[in-house]
Amino acid sequence: MSESSISGRTITDTVTLSRELREEGKIDGQVKLYNVDNENEFESDASKFFNRTLLTGGLRQSLRSLRDFFVGEGTASTHLLYGPYGSGKSHHMVALYHCFTSPRAAADWASKHPDIEALGDALPDSGVGATVSLQNKQPTYLWEPLFDALDYEPSEEDLDPYPDMEVIKKAVGDETVVYLIHELEDWYGGLEEGSEKKSANRGFLQALMESAGESGLDLHNVVSTLRKDSDAHDILNREKESVVEVNLNQDVDR
Repeated sequence: MSESSISGRTITDTVTLSRELREEGKIDGQVKLYNVDNENEFESDASKFFNRTLLTGGLRQSLRSLRDFFVGEGTASTHLLYGPYGSGKSHHMVALYHCFTSPRAAADWASKHPDIEALGDALPDSGVGATVSLQNKQPTYLWEPLFDALDYEPSEEDLDPYPDMEVIKKAVGDETVVYLIHELEDWYGGLEEGSEKKSANRGFLQALMESAGESGLDLHNVVSTLRKDSDAHDILNREKESVVEVNLNQDVDR
């Protein structure tokens, strides 16, 4: 192109800048899972969120697995994500959250991507999302955020010594539920070995993983970690047939 043909042209003659670029203070450099409950944040608006979402290799893998599960062609009810800070775990988890809680918005977005366009037909009509971001808020026990989201009040017997699979089944009932646990291993590894707190959380986590693979129970887990071989993985990997592992270190298009 000659110099004369571009003389006088500006960037606005070529592209349309989004509001985030035109207005000061509109760009947040980090997606936060815990913002899905804050109506003032874009993560809580499924349509707005998906409009700002790139279909990366890792997310494509998870969404295909989710589609296959709901059409009866797959067995993965737990998604295990691992990758360092900045690898896209939070964005990935918010996308999966909205697949359950805002399936129509997820379907509209998926319809624009030929390799996952069938996702919309596979998703449930509605679902309950429970989240815990362990770098932001640390519960005493991992069952607390799940039961809070389900409005389930456990009895003393339910908690002795921790909620087992039968209690989890009672809490979930006939609902379609996704429980997202963000950056588990540092919190879990920091629990005192041999303590009641670690023992109870270990038992519940194991029951949670096993419950997600149970026939007749529509429970799904999404768990993220920074590393693949943490202490928590001894529990997370027990139910291998019902787990899909997504290595975001290899997600070169993120």
